[in-house]
Amino acid sequence: MFSNKAVRVGVIGLGVGRWHIESYLAIPEAKVSAICDIDEEKLKSITIRYGIARAYSNYEELCRSNDIDAVSICVPNYLHTPIAICALEHGKHVLCEKPLSTTPADAEKILEVSNRFPNLRAMVAMRFRFNRDAIYIKNAIENGEMGDVYYGFISYLRQLVRIPGNWHVKKNLSGGGTLIDHGLHLLDLIWWIMGCPKPIEAFGNTYTYPAKNLAEKDIPDVEGLATAMIRFETGATIMLESAWRALIHDGSTTMRLFGTKGSAALWPFRIMLEDGRQITSRTADHTGSVPENQFKHFIQCIVNGKKPIPTIDQGVTLQKMLDAIYRSAIEHKAITI
Repeated sequence: MFSNKAVRVGVIGLGVGRWHIESYLAIPEAKVSAICDIDEEKLKSITIRYGIARAYSNYEELCRSNDIDAVSICVPNYLHTPIAICALEHGKHVLCEKPLSTTPADAEKILEVSNRFPNLRAMVAMRFRFNRDAIYIKNAIENGEMGDVYYGFISYLRQLVRIPGNWHVKKNLSGGGTLIDHGLHLLDLIWWIMGCPKPIEAFGNTYTYPAKNLAEKDIPDVEGLATAMIRFETGATIMLESAWRALIHDGSTTMRLFGTKGSAALWPFRIMLEDGRQITSRTADHTGSVPENQFKHFIQCIVNGKKPIPTIDQGVTLQKMLDAIYRSAIEHKAITI
């Protein structure tokens, strides 16, 4: 159990880290005590804006601080591994933005260190797991209402818009493009709803965009669209498509699940059940449910000594699935996971 009045959090990286700061500020049991970024102007402005006591330009100094209990890691993907390991080895709880790392080997390094410190809470930021409709579907599956779930489909398509800039489009910094970005969030969600079955094989393809009117330094070397099929030990499969820029009328996000007794969908939500005589449709009933998000969950896990819902070992498995898809795209064959 955590004895301090408030969990003192250090936020490393002030891009998406601003969202982390504002989210912690809304939690009574949390206090943002320090921030870290290599951009001095960001440090200065955010320190003043949110009244944060300490600012660091070196993450190791923040991790060594005795005035910090936990860290949020919000830096480019290639830095996740060294910072997560540094934080854990200095006794800090860790919330790491997805992906856990850029390769399975680096993700496993984080898992190995995390296992050495069982009293520290380490969690991957998978925000869609806290969607109330998604939780409702997962509970329906666990209660046996949909029978054996054998197929899932997830799609994320953005309309033709500007390609994400900076480090997101450089493979050595990001680990990949749309698949490791938005695609990972949705793959995690549908995999989690299905009970996190063990993946055994993946087949996929990736597509890059032709560079038009871009300076050489801005040309992406990551995929803008990815498709994949993953097969699991249970016999179930997941189909996935993810695109940053698609030639479609409107962007869309869709999830569908099929079981032997029914089906479910998100965006929009719907459950269809078959009882042997008729098919019935159901909407979600959230009566009595308490809204939660990944930040509240992380803090509560620290305060109450609970195991996080998105675990580090699950982050490693997701990294292995992504790696198999990327390898399949290169080798033009199915890859064993």
